Amino acid sequence: MTDRHLFFARWGVYPLWLLLTVTVFFRAPIPIDETRYLSVAWEMWLRGDFLVPHLNGASYSHKPPLLFWLMQAGWAVFGVNDWWPRLVGPLAALANLVLLRRLAQALWPERRGVAGLAPWILISTLLWTLFASSTMFDVLLTDCVLLVLLGVLAAARGGGWQAWGLAGLGLGLGILAKGPVVLLHVLPTALAVGFWADRRRPTYSNWSLGVIGAVLVGAALALSWAIPAAQAGGEEYSRAILWHQTADRTVGTKIHTRSPFWYLLFLPLFLFPWGYAPRFWRNLRAMRLGEDAGARFCLIWFGATFIVFSAVPSKQIHYLLPAMPAFALFAARVWDESGQARSRYTEMVIPGLLLAVGAFLLAMPTIPGLAKWSWVRALQADWGASVLLIAAGLGLWTWHRQRLSPFAASAALVLSVAIGFVCFFRDNGAAYDLSPTARQVKNFADTGGPCVYVGNYQGQLNFLGKLSRPLPVIPAERAKAWAAEHPDGYLVSLENQPPGSEFLVQRHREYWLVVRRADRVGEIKAL
Repeated sequence: MTDRHLFFARWGVYPLWLLLTVTVFFRAPIPIDETRYLSVAWEMWLRGDFLVPHLNGASYSHKPPLLFWLMQAGWAVFGVNDWWPRLVGPLAALANLVLLRRLAQALWPERRGVAGLAPWILISTLLWTLFASSTMFDVLLTDCVLLVLLGVLAAARGGGWQAWGLAGLGLGLGILAKGPVVLLHVLPTALAVGFWADRRRPTYSNWSLGVIGAVLVGAALALSWAIPAAQAGGEEYSRAILWHQTADRTVGTKIHTRSPFWYLLFLPLFLFPWGYAPRFWRNLRAMRLGEDAGARFCLIWFGATFIVFSAVPSKQIHYLLPAMPAFALFAARVWDESGQARSRYTEMVIPGLLLAVGAFLLAMPTIPGLAKWSWVRALQADWGASVLLIAAGLGLWTWHRQRLSPFAASAALVLSVAIGFVCFFRDNGAAYDLSPTARQVKNFADTGGPCVYVGNYQGQLNFLGKLSRPLPVIPAERAKAWAAEHPDGYLVSLENQPPGSEFLVQRHREYWLVVRRADRVGEIKAL
């Protein structure tokens, strides 16, 4: 790359990040995950309790507090608002891009093009692109994983205690971000140093002491919160955060339990689109992986994470998000190999895939198996048409230049996803925005009207309605008794079918959120 290209590669990716960030404000917080985490931060703020997270009046042991602390830090500076918590996730994604560039520079200091290209690969790898603007834990955890591995790599090259200190800091922050699961992301790579380190391999004994020291530093940082929180939260909360939150989810969990081969089904998604480019595979065949320590590092990182998380019973697609920088680094290194485009046709694969996606989006509302879903029927043609135009533009550019530009392809893919967010939530946003019900529940609370939620409640309404007190929750079998005790009250329930006429009814994804007067309690069919 020339200096001009390197300058563009370094700074041109940030407008793409900004484009993804702006899409946050075209949608409401998505139930139930985003609304739940916002409600936890809101309740911690209300209580003035920054040790023990709470959700709807009960201690919340499922996640550590780092994400909630970051939300409250913004409120402390800007005042309580809706926009700052929504920016925490995108800002963590921005840090992903910065740290990834640093790691690429450390892995391949002689190949400046890899450091320039890696953030572009990451921002346009579909799994990462979809979650980059979310208010969840995995992008934040990815920052911590990158910090740890920066320290590990520096230690392998003689960085000493400062390098292990950086790794320990990343581990501690990772535990505070999502718990000890951070160890599953980084320890296999750290312990496999003999397979990826270059000729300056450390002795096993010294390396083991460094790894143990980093783990102890991370544990000390995490325990500086966990021990006071356990004392403040009581026996049940202390057991949950010190043992069950990790052990139950990795060994005996029934939450999101999947087959060991479940992630294999989604491997095409994890590699999209860069794993589909013929030039990627040609360059890969030409590489001498045995002589490239950086490539081995990335392969071990991604492969070990994939295998370990496949063995863990609990699986969600976004659990592998912290491994996507490994793929981005490896793909950038392969793409930087001096391979030549053999024909225009093979260079057209990614534009062709994007064209197929646009055509599929246009056809979705007419496909019988998909048209049964309300969100599919609501889609307008301009989403698919926009993707088709972007794909056509990328295809014409590639055909003219006889070579696919990874920067142009990244920009096209990010633009397509951003337009997708805007169009999807324009057409379906009302089914994901619980604000009308939240405002009504807030009104009941302000005027003293009895109100209760019937069924499984995940705090969806607390932050959206700025509720200052927990919303009472009862099982469906208690609804009639509650209505008899509160004849002037209201009941909120999630149901499969829309009722004929109630006080308030709003679509909630494929279901219906219903607010009923107590005298109509017999019609409740809560999920």
